[in-house]
Amino acid sequence: MIDYSSCVACQECGQLHRYNPVAPGKTATCQRCGSVLYRNRPHMLESVLALTLAGLVLFILSNWLPLLGLRAQSIEQEFHLLGASIAFWDGGYHVLAALIVLNTIVFPLFELLALLIVLLTIRYRWEPSLAIVLFRWMRELKPWGMLEVFMLGILVAMVKLGDMATLIMGTALWSFAGLVVTMTAATSLLEPFVVWRELGRDKRVPTN
Repeated sequence: MIDYSSCVACQECGQLHRYNPVAPGKTATCQRCGSVLYRNRPHMLESVLALTLAGLVLFILSNWLPLLGLRAQSIEQEFHLLGASIAFWDGGYHVLAALIVLNTIVFPLFELLALLIVLLTIRYRWEPSLAIVLFRWMRELKPWGMLEVFMLGILVAMVKLGDMATLIMGTALWSFAGLVVTMTAATSLLEPFVVWRELGRDKRVPTN
């Protein structure tokens, strides 16, 4: 009889594999399609924790400091990240304003805080119930955190507004760019399979 609790399902083709630890720096791949099953990245959890803490600092700076400044005819005006949502709300675009707040503030902040709690739970061996729920929701909501799209929109707006006024790049613009890079790096380094095993979910490997 097959012990399914010790098996790993390929996320691409569904092929079941018996879990076997791999050496540091090595990768386990699917025997059928060759997709990556899991990796053994040395110091992965410590690296992601450092990136998460850096991301929280950059998130605070991005929302606290001015994002952009416009100077035209001796009149200068500063814009903050939240100011974009307020401007759309005041203009009657309530749905768009709400989406901007959710995708650039609420979801990224939830992802950073959830990941921090998960990593600290693993590091200090806390009771994992909350971390399990947060990690599952974090992975469900991950596609809605569109910081890269918002950053691209800022760059496009800067190009178009450059002919109308003098643009002043605020400190928050650089910290926001750093936040995008930091969260992308944390996501690429994180191994969900390792996290689930550390949280005591090795007997039931999630499919998401």
